[in-house]
Amino acid sequence: MPTGKRPTLAWLGLWAICCTAVPAIAQTSSRPGVTEYPREYFAGNAPSNARDMIERLPGFSIVEADEDVRGYAAAQGNVLIDGARPSSKREDIGQLLKRIRATSVERIELIRSGAAGVDLGGYPVLANVVRRRDATTESALEAGAVASTDGWLAAQGQWEYGRRWEEQALDLALKLEPELDDDSGSGTISVFAPDGSLLERSRLDTRTVKRKGEASVGWRRPLAGGRMTLTAAARGERAHTDTGIDALTADADSGTVAEDENSTVAEIGLRYVRQVGAHSTLEAMISQQLGWLKDREHSLEDGEDETFDESTDTGEGIARIDLTHERSPRLSFATSLEGAYNFLESEAELIQEGEPVALPGSDVRIEEKRIEAAFGATWKPADDWVLEAGMRVEQSSIAQTGDSPLRRRFTYPKPRLALRWDANEENQLRLSLSREVGQLDFADFVASASLDTGMVSAGNAELEPDKTWRLVAAWERRLWTDATLTLSWTHDRIDDVVDRVLVVTSDDVFDAPGNIGSGRRDTLAMELSAPLDRFGFIGGHLRSSALWRRSRVADPVTGENRPISEENPVEASIELGQDLPALRMNWGIEFEHIAERETKYRFDEVARESEDAGWTLFVERRIGERWRVRAEATDLFGRDFAESRAKYDGPRSTYPIAEIERRKRVTPGYFSLVFRRSMGD
Repeated sequence: MPTGKRPTLAWLGLWAICCTAVPAIAQTSSRPGVTEYPREYFAGNAPSNARDMIERLPGFSIVEADEDVRGYAAAQGNVLIDGARPSSKREDIGQLLKRIRATSVERIELIRSGAAGVDLGGYPVLANVVRRRDATTESALEAGAVASTDGWLAAQGQWEYGRRWEEQALDLALKLEPELDDDSGSGTISVFAPDGSLLERSRLDTRTVKRKGEASVGWRRPLAGGRMTLTAAARGERAHTDTGIDALTADADSGTVAEDENSTVAEIGLRYVRQVGAHSTLEAMISQQLGWLKDREHSLEDGEDETFDESTDTGEGIARIDLTHERSPRLSFATSLEGAYNFLESEAELIQEGEPVALPGSDVRIEEKRIEAAFGATWKPADDWVLEAGMRVEQSSIAQTGDSPLRRRFTYPKPRLALRWDANEENQLRLSLSREVGQLDFADFVASASLDTGMVSAGNAELEPDKTWRLVAAWERRLWTDATLTLSWTHDRIDDVVDRVLVVTSDDVFDAPGNIGSGRRDTLAMELSAPLDRFGFIGGHLRSSALWRRSRVADPVTGENRPISEENPVEASIELGQDLPALRMNWGIEFEHIAERETKYRFDEVARESEDAGWTLFVERRIGERWRVRAEATDLFGRDFAESRAKYDGPRSTYPIAEIERRKRVTPGYFSLVFRRSMGD
């Protein structure tokens, strides 16, 4: 298993070199808080699309919108397109940027706090992709295949079309994407007694294949002095899992597990942006999303039959309005109002040997009505100081019916204060204090099961969101040309930590999500983005990140302090790439999941999971002006996963360890080859 020591030493050594480098000359800005990078700035890298261009921006990393967060304000990412965020938080911004050809981009702007009339949504910097306004018609077709080292093979493809004319734009896209999930692989399951002696051993073979499809349309046009954008999309995913367990010792069990999960999501969104007077901007959006999920899991182990069925319907409707006003070059205001209606209706059934098992949260309907009002101001008392202050107030009601009826109301004020100091052209310091309220996951209200591991979880109707006071301090240093180093420390004081609790019914006990009291979390993060020309690696670029996290909470079973469940103490990645314009190609390699591990605490079990670092190597070459071919290899020699589960006879506070189960698995690698043909102006 990776220890993370070598990557850590390499990063620290490289950062030490960076900090002694000659400072760069800053980019010129057309207006305060905004740095422009024209299309010509990226010419030496020969980018294919807007994502290639954004990945060359110093000190910026794409943050995707979080589709699992209800509402829009807390889910939005850090990329704008023509000054507006995507209407859908489920739109993969990376894929959306790939559809914008580099020749269609006029410039890319980095917008920092202090820019007049812009709501940064809590981010220190936004990227705004500004497209050309002249009439164009473009389309592209991608076709290829992906194959794994264990023999799996599937075709993939994508079609895009875009037309712009007279301030109007039409975008269409179709996509078919297969995936061999990294839960797939072969290995062993070993069961040991507390003294370390082997009790059982079995062979494990599992494969999860996903087939994803997506169709989307976007239309933009002038309307009533502003700009309207209409989007619609349909997404589907079919996943099939086969798991086989074969006994290798006399006392071990054999069995099979088959699971089929089909999900469909449809959504439509409308966004309208208009300049009101010379100094104000009005932005309004509405969206509606509906989803359907069918899941069936069947297990047969040494003649014992078990089935888990789930049917879930979900929906989310959002309406939001934002108004920003520039009172002066040094003072601006922003206000917003957002309303949302969410629902989840789920039926789940667990059958063991033909008999149903009562599960809390197996038949529920959850409805949430939520409204949030916000007001904020940005003030520049001096050219090198920016102060932001804001207040959001959220009010919501959650009603649950079914086997666990309950109705609750919540009101949460969420203040935020942020300060930025530009010490000089090379150094920037940021400090912020905010009150954050977590978004409840409706899936925690309903029952779930994983039959191959024997885990069954109940739903918890009494779950409350966690509340956090968050302090963030960050230092950003610009180094030589276009290099940036960012260090940040985050301290969280958390009330009502969401973790795992014990749920007792009349005839059984279950593990379930629940609130376990107060806790704390400290996070240290480092990010480095640097070109490598000055080291003789012409056209080379390095991007790396590392995160160290430490949390503490009182275990609800034993009362002892421990980390919060399912939090990785270390997360790290390294990307190295090179542009070779003379050869009309570029290549890159990425290492991710470095030293990742996590621990899960249940009332009668402690599970520790770890995985080896993964890698992806790609080579892309341009053929003429219209063709590109991309070859990509990922983990060709396999990647190791390990899980250790200490199982107790009952609650960990009073019962001893009964056995320790260790699972080791090697997931197959895969290779893909994709051809892309561009057409149009």
